[in-house]
Amino acid sequence: MEGTKNQPSNRKMTKVFKALADGTRQEILSLLEEHSYAVGEIVAKFDLSQPTISRHLSVLKEADLVIDQRRGQNVIYRLNDSALAASMRQFFGQFRSCQEVLR
Repeated sequence: MEGTKNQPSNRKMTKVFKALADGTRQEILSLLEEHSYAVGEIVAKFDLSQPTISRHLSVLKEADLVIDQRRGQNVIYRLNDSALAASMRQFFGQFRSCQEVLR
């Protein structure tokens, strides 16, 4: 694979997989699959501080796996379903062994 041709795509994929590598972030994504939550509601579901959850959400946002929206004083997070699916198709689609499963 040519490094320079796919560099932006590779950087994005690296962010996605770094975000997915953490168990807490995986749990947050699973939670957000159900419906949108305010930061405080997410914090209440974990035994972690608000700053720690906010850092996890920031990593997920940087990887484009969650979308945030301000509503008054609250920041509401939701899963970015289409970006998650596109990232998985892009990465796994490059492997012949996965291509049939992705159809």
